[in-house]
Amino acid sequence: MEQLLKQAELFEGLREEDLSRLTAIGRRQALRAGEYLILLGGDALDFYVVTKGKLELCFPMPIGADVRDIAVESIGPGKALGWSALVRPYRFTLSARAVEPSEVVAFARRALIDVFEREPRLGYTFFMKISELIGIRLETFQALWVRELRRLAERPSEWPRGAEASRGRQ
Repeated sequence: MEQLLKQAELFEGLREEDLSRLTAIGRRQALRAGEYLILLGGDALDFYVVTKGKLELCFPMPIGADVRDIAVESIGPGKALGWSALVRPYRFTLSARAVEPSEVVAFARRALIDVFEREPRLGYTFFMKISELIGIRLETFQALWVRELRRLAERPSEWPRGAEASRGRQ
């Protein structure tokens, strides 16, 4: 497992002993194509690194009587997900589904925190990289939001009732 984690962006540049500490608390988990790893709003108990296959981060969107997964990002080997396990309120902000047979390494929140409390330097490095991941996801959502706002602005006929009147009051 250490060789697989060595290739993960999140673990690039870590010392061998730090990588060994993290490997010791990781557990492999296999996913079938179409299987969900995490669900929006679910308890975020684990943080994950993809080691094989491809997962799609998606936002479940009600469309009429159906709920469809809107793909936000596809991630493959070396990519991390589930940062919500390390940030209050510990609820997943997206769902993640395996696009093909996949494998991840799961890290329990409590085990990670224990390692970071014993090794603050490692915790600092890890959380700096996690903050980059959160920033990238935020930029992705901002881009999606701007695209949707532009689409709506170009089609006033699709605005919710009363939107034109409130627009005129500004």
